[in-house]
Amino acid sequence: MEGRECDINWHQGIKSSAVEMRSKNQNSPGKGIHAGPWGRCMGDECGPGGIQTRAVWCAHVEGWTTLPTNCKQPERPDNQQSCFRVCDWHKELYDWQIGSWNQCQPVLSRSHEKPLECLRGEEGIQTRDITCIQKSNGVPAEDVICEYFEPKPRQEQACLIPCRQDCIVAEFAPWSECSKTCGNGLQHRTRHVVAPPQFGGSACPNLTEFQICQSSPCAAEESLYSLNVGPWSACSVPHSRQVRQARKRGKNKDKEKDREKAVRDPEARELIKKKRNRNRQNRQENKYWDIQIGYQTRQVTCTHRNGKTAALSFCKQDKLPITFQSCVITKECQVSEWSEWTPCSKTCFDMTTPKGNRTRSRTIKQLPVGSESECPQLEETEQCVSQGDGVAPCITYGWRTTEWTECRVDPLLSQQDKRRGNQTALCGGGIQTREMYCVQANENLLSYLNTLKEKEESQSQSKSKASAAPLLSITFEITASRPVDRRLCTGPLPSTSQLCHIPCPTECETSAWSAWGPCTYESCDDPQAKKGFKLRKRRITNEPTGGTGNCPHLLEAIPCEEPSCYDWKIMGLEECIPDNEKTCGPGTQVPVVVCVNSDGDEVDRQLCRDAIYPIPVVCEAPCPKDCVLSMWSAWSSCSHTCSGKTTEGKQMRARSILAYAGEGGIQCPNSSALQETRSCNEHSCTVYHWQTGPWGQCIEDTSVSAFNSSASWNGEATCSVGMQTRKVICVRVNVGQVGPKKCPESLRPETVRPCLLPCRKDCIVTPFSDWTLCPSSCQEGGVAVKKQSRHRVIIQLPANGGRECPDSLFEEKECEASPVCYSYR
Repeated sequence: MEGRECDINWHQGIKSSAVEMRSKNQNSPGKGIHAGPWGRCMGDECGPGGIQTRAVWCAHVEGWTTLPTNCKQPERPDNQQSCFRVCDWHKELYDWQIGSWNQCQPVLSRSHEKPLECLRGEEGIQTRDITCIQKSNGVPAEDVICEYFEPKPRQEQACLIPCRQDCIVAEFAPWSECSKTCGNGLQHRTRHVVAPPQFGGSACPNLTEFQICQSSPCAAEESLYSLNVGPWSACSVPHSRQVRQARKRGKNKDKEKDREKAVRDPEARELIKKKRNRNRQNRQENKYWDIQIGYQTRQVTCTHRNGKTAALSFCKQDKLPITFQSCVITKECQVSEWSEWTPCSKTCFDMTTPKGNRTRSRTIKQLPVGSESECPQLEETEQCVSQGDGVAPCITYGWRTTEWTECRVDPLLSQQDKRRGNQTALCGGGIQTREMYCVQANENLLSYLNTLKEKEESQSQSKSKASAAPLLSITFEITASRPVDRRLCTGPLPSTSQLCHIPCPTECETSAWSAWGPCTYESCDDPQAKKGFKLRKRRITNEPTGGTGNCPHLLEAIPCEEPSCYDWKIMGLEECIPDNEKTCGPGTQVPVVVCVNSDGDEVDRQLCRDAIYPIPVVCEAPCPKDCVLSMWSAWSSCSHTCSGKTTEGKQMRARSILAYAGEGGIQCPNSSALQETRSCNEHSCTVYHWQTGPWGQCIEDTSVSAFNSSASWNGEATCSVGMQTRKVICVRVNVGQVGPKKCPESLRPETVRPCLLPCRKDCIVTPFSDWTLCPSSCQEGGVAVKKQSRHRVIIQLPANGGRECPDSLFEEKECEASPVCYSYR
């Protein structure tokens, strides 16, 4: 036996022909364990609580199956393990986390030798990390979960490592000139980079080279003497004696010339005289430019190397620097005294800009000549406030806007396609417009007029004076709200159009019908009545446009017998306990139940005392060698919603074989015993439901008198209470209207509800603007007589039966005939 065991091992997998091969394989030497793949993960709930199994059998190394006793029992592999049962909704919780590709690494080719010359690059491979994770927290999970929905992406791919590229430089440029004309110096040459190194290539060499250059030796005699040039002196005016002599010499020359010209040409003497007068006047007019010419000097000396001064002839210089030159006398800018302040620019009071400006100025007496400093500021401005208590506020102007028009989609559509411009009942993105106009802002001025009115009332003793101020205030209010010339408003323009959205109509969407509930009384408060109903429900999953009134019915009922308000609900089954205290075999499972009401909510167990308690369920506790079956699957959905002469509802459930029976164990059932069928929805197809009509028009309810007119309903202002009614009938499915007693009265929808009527909105228009001006000057020729006009603007459009807008928003009249311009000749 020991010799045989060394060739025997356990096998795991599907045992296809175990019974047939037992007899001939029993005495054969050399056996081994065979293991097959793990089966599908099974379980009642989704998640980590699942179980998967596999078949394990003993087989010879040559492949044929033998008895399990021929293999070592301690080495028997597990045929069952816990697993993660994947469900469709796990797709939202798990996903592949794909990392970035790593650097390309070289792989050895078949020859294991690198080529001498790189032509197209070196073959390589790069990898990346791929992990199945939970989306919420990034915790890694088993790859099997993500592979259930999507195959695992590839983790490696081929790549190409480019050839190394060394640095390439150009040839050196020619050597530069020597840095010194005598003695030893330096010269250099450079080159530039043509292509930089890449992919690990060799670095660039030096781009600059230097070398020593030797010129002729420097002469020692040249450096014995050097020429020193001093700075220029300040610009100074010549002596007065020299000036007088120069002027005297100039006058004597002019007199001699005049005598010569007087003898020769008397007219030339007259021309010279006029020219002198013109030059004298020009000098007086250009008083700002009083320019004086002076002179400045500097010293030039020759110095020996020992520091002693020598004659200039020792310094060998082709041309000596000049030591005397003319210059302009520097003069600073001169200005006059400040003038008086101008009157304040603001004569009224304004809260936004309460201060005005005033200025003063001064003039230049002498412009700067040869000076770096500029002339000072010639004009000065400062803020000022008008003096006195009786300063009136300034008249200000501001923009006003009308109400936005209704949202319209067709203007945007007509820009894209002219044929779609007149379509109605459109939805989606649209545009709203409004009108803007300029008015006189009256807040500051109105408060000023009210202050004047209070002063007049306190100071006045007569009634006539006291009644004049309110009239002035009312007159100004009308003036302030009427449109004025748009050019008077200087503030930012308000927008006159904006995008809007008209919601598109949506259809009502409902969920699927729930299962039929238990047979309950129509009212559990009155259980004596024998009338009972089974109910099923559905809910609204998508609200339609205009409220839930456009949705189908959400409740259906069928009459039933023996109603009950409370019943036991099986939540699960306890562990299978074998009969007669055995360890395996037939047994029973006690159901775990709770007491529920007609809505399925858990209640006190005492309320189910009249209901039938569920009996224990027969079960089978598997023995070690018995056939192992999976748990029953959940019942499928019913094939029909009700039962009749030709229709019958059916449900199915199934289970599978997890492990085949061993020797002496209970054999697995045939395939027909792995499925079960039961009847469902055995009630008749007589279904009733309440059907509602649309709500009628909101009609004012005069009985409700004490209602606040400023109340709001759904965010809109309302002014009165009304009532709405609708029709409610009992309908039998596929038949039509029946008597109301066929439907549950307690579930009947309401037929009357209160409603609120919106307030009336009257049309509001501004007062007429002032008449436009007529031409004041005379008209040339027979020009036609011009017209003057005025207009007003609609601020609020009427709604809900309010007063309509006036027909006339624009008026015009002819101007009086202007006088004809006179013509002269």
